[in-house]
Amino acid sequence: MSLWLDVHQWQPLRGNLHPIADVECEPPDPAPDSPAGWHDWAGECLTEVADKDRWQSGRYHFTVQERDDEGRNLNEIAQGYWEWAADQPVQPGKR
Repeated sequence: MSLWLDVHQWQPLRGNLHPIADVECEPPDPAPDSPAGWHDWAGECLTEVADKDRWQSGRYHFTVQERDDEGRNLNEIAQGYWEWAADQPVQPGKR
């Protein structure tokens, strides 16, 4: 089984969600048994990626998806919103 997070960023000025990333994550063992458990697991995965890739602070929507080897969505396990606050702002001229 392959688990992915389909992630969209909330754009408040436009009032909509914009696709930003598909993130492959290691399946949790044991699997969460509640929506809150899946939300916590997704938050941990997203925090790791957002910190590494320096995502901007904001609100993100995610869907936890089980996908086949070709990347097709087989099952949507959970979804929700996640808030990210970047700890270290990028200094001008640096990435």
